[in-house]
Amino acid sequence: MDEDTKRLIGIRLERCRDDLVTAQLLIREGKYRTAISRAYYAIFMIATAALATLGISRSKHSGVESAFGQYLVKPGLLEPKYHSVYIRAREWREDADYEPTVQFTEQDARTVLGQAEEFVARVERYLRENAAIEG
Repeated sequence: MDEDTKRLIGIRLERCRDDLVTAQLLIREGKYRTAISRAYYAIFMIATAALATLGISRSKHSGVESAFGQYLVKPGLLEPKYHSVYIRAREWREDADYEPTVQFTEQDARTVLGQAEEFVARVERYLRENAAIEG
């Protein structure tokens, strides 16, 4: 893997981690809708980092979700449950961002954040195993 790709992966990982911290802060402040959105973006950022290890880039959220399933889950590089987590988090994020009548509870936000944290931990392990990140 070339150095530019590793640098890009590092930037996406940093943004992912920042989004997780932001989601935690937002939950403490009772901003559940925005916390759900940030938790999703943590998943999105690390998914794009994982796809970069394969030289794959997509410009749309649906494209990243589809490529994640096709190139990382289907061949067995990551477990199928992580594709399901990705899909559900994107659905929640779309509701949070675009459906003004949908209300979210603290438990909803904590559920999405917990799943995002598990997703990130697993994909970070994949990145380490594939020498995309150190540690």
